[in-house]
Amino acid sequence: MALNMELGLTGEARSWKETAKQVPFQAQQVFISWVFIFASITLLLGFISLQSLVAGGTSYFVKLGNWFGVVSCMAWFLGFAVLIHWLIRIGGTKGSVLGAVLKLIASVLFNLQPASGTAGTAGGAGIWWSNLVGILFFHAGNIVSCADMWAFPPSGADFKKGFFRHGNLPVIGMWTYQMATWCIVASNLLSCNWNGAPLPGNSWLPIGHGAVRAGQYVGASLLTLGSCVYCLWCDGFRTCATE
Repeated sequence: MALNMELGLTGEARSWKETAKQVPFQAQQVFISWVFIFASITLLLGFISLQSLVAGGTSYFVKLGNWFGVVSCMAWFLGFAVLIHWLIRIGGTKGSVLGAVLKLIASVLFNLQPASGTAGTAGGAGIWWSNLVGILFFHAGNIVSCADMWAFPPSGADFKKGFFRHGNLPVIGMWTYQMATWCIVASNLLSCNWNGAPLPGNSWLPIGHGAVRAGQYVGASLLTLGSCVYCLWCDGFRTCATE
């Protein structure tokens, strides 16, 4: 079935726009999706800036590394705060709210590293443990959210009727998020400067190692993809749903 058509509960074909109007408080979900897309893209830019720095780069883009981190982390915080409000507003399950709360805590922890780095802690590197603990909370939240969707499938979800069926998109988006955080957890574990040791540090692999770089780039890209899936679900690429 074409992406712009979907079968309703009565079997009639209807437009994707009409189907997306069934998303509760659609405009709020459009806002959340775009905030997460923005957060994911700025996270990717932060990773690229960091990798350019360890490669010896001195450009203006490289110097914006902590700024990308601050912007991205503040966007994650905003997005998860609004998401929790949306979930409570629609009467979401306890598991869905718990997953979002874990990710809100993660966003607070994420903010500690760029904030402390901007203040000059550890020569601009920031607090050594906050990103690792933060991504572990984020990953735990994604696992909880995926488990909740398995136990209580979202309205309209039915993979037997087509993988990219409109109702399946929240599940696809959340599993994409989980794949993303697996990658970022791995890269953080490998490159974490344990105990904040002075340079050259005490990480298992240097930050510039190919495995660390791949985990960062793939993880941030998958977060962007997952956010786009949610934006597609609420038709956020074509409407602000303000009517």
